[in-house]
Amino acid sequence: MQIGFIGVGQMGRPMVDRMVAAGHSVSAYVRRPELGDELAGRGVTIRDSAVTLAAASDVLIVCLFSDVQQRRVLIDGGVAAAMQPGSVLVTHVTGSPRFSEELVAAVADGVSVLDAPMSGTSDQIRAGTLAVLVGGDETALDRVRPILSSYSNPITHVGHLGDAQKIKLVNNLLFTVNLNAAVEAMRLAASMGIESGDLARVLRHTSGGSFVSNLMEHVPPESMMAAAKPYLVKDVAAVRAAAADIGLELGPLGDLASWVDRD
Repeated sequence: MQIGFIGVGQMGRPMVDRMVAAGHSVSAYVRRPELGDELAGRGVTIRDSAVTLAAASDVLIVCLFSDVQQRRVLIDGGVAAAMQPGSVLVTHVTGSPRFSEELVAAVADGVSVLDAPMSGTSDQIRAGTLAVLVGGDETALDRVRPILSSYSNPITHVGHLGDAQKIKLVNNLLFTVNLNAAVEAMRLAASMGIESGDLARVLRHTSGGSFVSNLMEHVPPESMMAAAKPYLVKDVAAVRAAAADIGLELGPLGDLASWVDRD
């Protein structure tokens, strides 16, 4: 199958590298000529526009930052409408479950849309261990699973279109809470004269540990919080909007995640 890729950035680049290494035929649209030249040297076909890329792709994978970017590129830019019947659109963006419905309305009949938010780091992509959740038609997922498997494991089908976004948003809300709790724990330990790295090493093997505290064994807490905050601001806003759409309150988790609102 011909794979098209939009969003060759920090996360998208290692995905493309893994797909090429696995023998897949990959095309991409990029705005920077130097990046295009580099990718072409690695066997990636560079298209002159995102619309041309979409029209020529059996599978179009999107790895952008937000729904705002997706709407501008996929809907306003005519990319979704250019996809051919029988093709599959896979979006790795974490965003609103409602946007998945907008994508379905924007593509032609016969185009399958899968929401496939990811959880992990660029290092995990390079290792082929990125966690991907998928909502949508399972037959369409079966078609693209060999492609996603080149950089993802596990790939978990979780239900209907939009369901993966709902689960990912709850996950990210919990991560937001855990991150703040872990940073506060590190600060408390520091006030007791304990190095954060020492605490993190102990937490890796004890009941108070978490994914976040494991990362803090090698990354200073303040650096992790600063790096994660722009993404968490976006994701907390998305989960708030998703909850409001169906008349839900986020409750204590929402209160504990409100630290992202602080400057």
